[in-house]
Amino acid sequence: MRHAISALSLLLLITAGTGSARAEEKPLTRDAAKVLFDKADRALNEAWAAVKRKLPEKDFNKLKEDQRSWVEYRDCLARSPLFTGAGGQDDLPLDAPEYLEAAAGLEDERSEWLKGLIHEWKDETLSGVYSDSRGGRVEVAEEGGHLYFSISVVRGPTSHGGDISGVAVWNAPIGWYSDKGIDKDKSDETNLSFVLRERKLEITGANTGYYLGARAYFDGSYVKVKTLDVKAHSEMVKAAKKGQLPEK
Repeated sequence: MRHAISALSLLLLITAGTGSARAEEKPLTRDAAKVLFDKADRALNEAWAAVKRKLPEKDFNKLKEDQRSWVEYRDCLARSPLFTGAGGQDDLPLDAPEYLEAAAGLEDERSEWLKGLIHEWKDETLSGVYSDSRGGRVEVAEEGGHLYFSISVVRGPTSHGGDISGVAVWNAPIGWYSDKGIDKDKSDETNLSFVLRERKLEITGANTGYYLGARAYFDGSYVKVKTLDVKAHSEMVKAAKKGQLPEK
């Protein structure tokens, strides 16, 4: 079953600070946007310092490469008139209120990812909410050798999105999903692999275009950022069995 953009995807749009999500809101002044950005930037620096203290030097040096890539991603989106709804065609200057507001939302998402990377979760299962800090969100309930999951993504300046939900076979540290036979009108098989590696849930998809906008993708390194309570766990299991997204 092909899904429309979910409520979770819309939430990602709002968190990322896209123009479409703020279209009916009064634009922030430059000073107000600067306050928002400075707060997010301090939180990001604090999260980065905590990760540096916690991770072994080898792992931290590897993370620095990813962080440089993420900074480029942040500025690519936050300077985009299309992404921010600022109008025009040229990249926004770094002091534009639209850039500052969008960058603040993206930094909040990255801070959450960094803190999740070093957090010691009491739950020993994979169950939880995961982020890849690049517009991807995954909800997972691990139970009885299966991963009951939903993935929602919003990617790039054009905010192309998509989502998929289902049940993957789980044999730690590897999981596998196939939609073969689920939708009688879909002839090509879609697969997802889930690999737990270095505190990250790495997801790779094959033939996923049926569930996605033109420039969207499910692939990414997702980090656990939130636990699931008993009710959320149960709702995830029920929804995934039906190939639906959990109610929010």
